[in-house]
Amino acid sequence: MYLFIEPHETLLFRSGRPFDAGEVGFAESLFPPTPETLQGSLRALIASNWDQRKSLPELFRDRELTALIGDQQSYGRLRIRLTALARRQKAQNGTQRFELLYPMPTHLLCGPGSQGQQTRLLRLKPASPTGILTNLPQELQLLYPEGQEQEQPLGKSSRLRGWLTAQGLETALRPDGQLTDAMFVPASEIYEEEPRTGIARQERTHTTEEGMLYTIYAVRLRPGYGFLVDLRLAQTADPLSDQLLPDEQTASLLRLPAPPAHFPHTLGGERRPVTVWLIDPNDTPVRAAAPQTPDHLSGQRLLLYLATPAIFRKGWQPEHRPAGLSAPIAAAISGYQWIGGWQMNPSHHGGQSKPARRCVPAGSIYFFDSSDTDLQQITDIGQEIGYGMTIKGAW
Repeated sequence: MYLFIEPHETLLFRSGRPFDAGEVGFAESLFPPTPETLQGSLRALIASNWDQRKSLPELFRDRELTALIGDQQSYGRLRIRLTALARRQKAQNGTQRFELLYPMPTHLLCGPGSQGQQTRLLRLKPASPTGILTNLPQELQLLYPEGQEQEQPLGKSSRLRGWLTAQGLETALRPDGQLTDAMFVPASEIYEEEPRTGIARQERTHTTEEGMLYTIYAVRLRPGYGFLVDLRLAQTADPLSDQLLPDEQTASLLRLPAPPAHFPHTLGGERRPVTVWLIDPNDTPVRAAAPQTPDHLSGQRLLLYLATPAIFRKGWQPEHRPAGLSAPIAAAISGYQWIGGWQMNPSHHGGQSKPARRCVPAGSIYFFDSSDTDLQQITDIGQEIGYGMTIKGAW
């Protein structure tokens, strides 16, 4: 069941950095929102629509509801199989469709061109050039731009930034795919940052407090852009269950109307207004990046792209590999991403912070010596709400 979250105001998604009045005067917004943020907002939406005569504390004492969407200890039968940035487009016949946008894969670089070209696109690939000794384990390889194993490093400025269309990602995950300018979407086309400056006030006198000036950088999405979520229900509450109910049954059990329908809601810090649209994919197609088929992988080795962040207890790789998946021989990861969250207490306005974890960010690439796998998700924590969603490619 697809839901499109369309914001109407600036959004603020706090990072894990401290922001204490009088100590730190600057706060920036994460973008895009994490699976933690989106699942919390949608669970609140489902709960508030479940029975509008009840308050939130009463709703989360409803065993029928919590069996479906969970409580503070579990996610119940709720499953999120997709969280992505999306844009609304109009087709030539006047109908609408949604196209997903994906963070730039980390194995794509921009290098110096040849024959009069200023730049050219390069792909990182595992290699073991002669004469190079490292302290890496024997089964791991270094990453080099293809065909430039013995040349000088390109430097940090060679990293590509921005987003790719669904077609662009499919092309990028093929070893011989040729990307065009239309497949790249710069961040400036999607959103802009808006600084907001304020000063703390004393609650009793409503006067300003000296030294309490602060600045917040919020995010304002351009018209037509939002977030797309594929929300489902599992047949059982087992977190490892892959048996999902059809969309019609999911909507019926959650007491949601049949699409198309929409709800007013809020999202992020300061509860900014959004509209949540229920989409009928038959009337409004959703263009997502398709994984490479066995025909594409014929004679090629497997590459996995992380479409959402993943939480691994062993740092950059899972604690226990899924059956049929060999150990990676290399990985292109830009760094780690801190993801935490806030655990709301429905009984009052308080709550507590969730544990902050170091996650492998979306856009990361893993290289394998094997040829294929049926894997669609790889994460040690949070698989119920969409962490570690993968798309297959080849190298």
